[in-house]
Amino acid sequence: MVAVLASLLALAGCRDEGLTLPSGLEAELQGTVIEPQSASGETWLILRVLAPDLAAQQVSAEARAADTDALCAEWGVPAALEADPTPDQITVQIMSEPVERGQPAPGVTQVFAGYRFENGTCIWEDF
Repeated sequence: MVAVLASLLALAGCRDEGLTLPSGLEAELQGTVIEPQSASGETWLILRVLAPDLAAQQVSAEARAADTDALCAEWGVPAALEADPTPDQITVQIMSEPVERGQPAPGVTQVFAGYRFENGTCIWEDF
């Protein structure tokens, strides 16, 4: 819980500013969640991002990957550096509207990307 609060405090300024992604999509940080993974023993930082125009925007897989790369670098890395314990992975979750973590959300467009967090950088990993 302390790690989650520290991550949210570190990113408080980012929430107000928002971020224009490489595809032109406007994104707003909704928060971060630290999730211990019982099966692997890893710790994941889930970066939850709201982008209301996500469902309407049609872009290539490469353009969307550039968006998740930017989110991991801009918001995920600072949150991971503040987290205790340091996460093994950063998962970027982009949502067209807010959804409760782990709950089904039919009709809500979502994009997920996973990154190994090593030496202060995001390294893309296929799920």
